[in-house]
Amino acid sequence: QGKIGVKFNVGTDDIAIEEINAIINDGKYHVVRFTRSGGNATLQVDNWPVIERYPAGNNDNERLAIARQRIPYRLGRVVDEWLLDKGRQLTIFNSQATIKIGGKERGHPFQGQLSGLYYNGLKVLNMAAENDANIVIEGNVRLVGEVPSSMTTESTATAMQSEMSTSVMETTTTLATSTARRGKAPTKEP
Repeated sequence: QGKIGVKFNVGTDDIAIEEINAIINDGKYHVVRFTRSGGNATLQVDNWPVIERYPAGNNDNERLAIARQRIPYRLGRVVDEWLLDKGRQLTIFNSQATIKIGGKERGHPFQGQLSGLYYNGLKVLNMAAENDANIVIEGNVRLVGEVPSSMTTESTATAMQSEMSTSVMETTTTLATSTARRGKAPTKEP
């Protein structure tokens, strides 16, 4: 469809944010910025307005109420005490160990080039290019080179080159990466 969207889960339900106005399958380079703090998220494509998502259940009391609805009655008191003791336990990013990049598993997956992909400060595409053991590539993905010097189109003129990852990956299906948390193995998708 030529749209950018992100779906994540912080312990309650999937939260989705999508830019529906910016068409990105036009053969041009685009800059996509996504940030998340708890369940709050922002998404911006090129110089389009920032899309903000502040879902319900995004403060401690609301999260605790949502969690209580899903806990068997006989365990409620024990879990309540544990959650209160842990404070902001439900702000953990459930799928932190696995990131899927590139599109939906069915339909029309992403086809094109990705560059400048960071996750918690890690240059994911550089790690993939270096065959890092924490990165799993699925589908037809290949390294095509360094960031092109021709990235001076209007949509990327505001992007600072220092923010760009040096590797460019080209994919015609889904690129899946697993970034292992310390002491824990990457999770596997069902």
